[in-house]
Amino acid sequence: MNLPVENDVLPLLRKTGTSLESWAAETNDRIPVPIVVVEVTALNLLVWGVDYYLLDKNYAHTGPTYWKRNFREGWKWDHNHWAVNFYGHPYHGSRYYAAARMGGYGFYGSLLWASFGSATWEMFAETEYPSINDLITTSIGGAVFGEVLFRFSEKLYGDGDESIWRRAASLGIEPVGYIQRKIFGSRYAQVESDALDLNVFLGSGLRFGNDFRFDGKNTGALDENWDDTHFMFGVNAEYGRPYTEVKRPFDYFTVISALAFGDDGNLVYMDITGKLSNVGTHGNARWIDFATYLDYDTFYGDFATVGTVSLGGGLDISFWLFSDLRFRMFNQLYWILLGTTDMGYDDILKEKHPGYESNMDNYQYNMGAKYSLYLELGIWKNVRICNRMNLEALHTMPNSLPHYGAYGWDLLLFNCTWAEVDLTRRVSLGTRLDTYMKFAAYHSEFFEPMSRKMFAFALYANFKII
Repeated sequence: MNLPVENDVLPLLRKTGTSLESWAAETNDRIPVPIVVVEVTALNLLVWGVDYYLLDKNYAHTGPTYWKRNFREGWKWDHNHWAVNFYGHPYHGSRYYAAARMGGYGFYGSLLWASFGSATWEMFAETEYPSINDLITTSIGGAVFGEVLFRFSEKLYGDGDESIWRRAASLGIEPVGYIQRKIFGSRYAQVESDALDLNVFLGSGLRFGNDFRFDGKNTGALDENWDDTHFMFGVNAEYGRPYTEVKRPFDYFTVISALAFGDDGNLVYMDITGKLSNVGTHGNARWIDFATYLDYDTFYGDFATVGTVSLGGGLDISFWLFSDLRFRMFNQLYWILLGTTDMGYDDILKEKHPGYESNMDNYQYNMGAKYSLYLELGIWKNVRICNRMNLEALHTMPNSLPHYGAYGWDLLLFNCTWAEVDLTRRVSLGTRLDTYMKFAAYHSEFFEPMSRKMFAFALYANFKII
């Protein structure tokens, strides 16, 4: 059945004293399983058809011979281009996820549908072997991407503003969910109190202090010194409030993203962290919150290429030190379900081993642990001094190696310290210092213990969009 649009029913709920959550629980019905199967299969056929008929991709020329082989020989690791595996596959998975999510299924049910879509694609739509890493990034990564895009789209669609640009933005962000809503009606109740802070920042600064060490010797005289002027652009978002109870996965999440580019190289960073559940004492300015989290973290560029899918827990504490001084400390400890590293030592390896060849397929897969620490001092109501640190320890998974056969440990430290002051309700100015460090201890004919570090200083302006 087609349910009323939330904006139509909210006035009636207020008059009757019925909560939106209660109304949603009573009226929400799921689209039948066969319809979701058809939708997910149609998405696969659409992408396969484009690859086969329009792009004439070799991997799309599949058939029964390859299907039998896949069932007979099973799943393997692939080393397709890193950006395809860690950006493209999660986005593709978010389309499967949206078909189920907007159809009335919850977070975990929609994740299973994303897994179904990924598994059927891997088994039937390519000549390549079905890929373990693709299944993980398309299903779990697809759920992370899908829930974030779903919430953004719903926020735009159900905010009471009927403007064309909001409808167009909602369609662009989540086309599958938007179209399904138009065909089958709304089967999800947008919670009225869901808050969204969306910010864009622009900045410029200097990168300096780049240093290589190979087998304990300083090799900083190599070509890529990264002592240059760089420009920064980023979009950060906070959905929900950290001091509220989470009733459904991703009722609270953060998106941190940045692009830094200069003459010596470019960096792309993205970290999506969503709460799955939480307990604690919650208040507007004072809270103690223990929560479980799902995290999707990527760092892509010439300095290093790293991606992690992680599950963990965190303790978030906030309180007033003085009447005009607020302190917040946020600790998170994760198990890395799937990690990738390509540490960007190609310039060193080529100098030491002239026959070495490299490309963006030279990463290995890892498991490990990740620790995140966020500290914030809020002074008065318009000044913030913050520090965010990520420390990751990754160990290569057996049988997941690329052709050069590196095996061992990667240690990475990413740290950002910044100070920001609000000029108006929507504009603030800030300064930041970024620190990047990486250490590798591999075992192979090419690799020795290696390390690299770099710093970046920037001034920036932050603009609050929503």
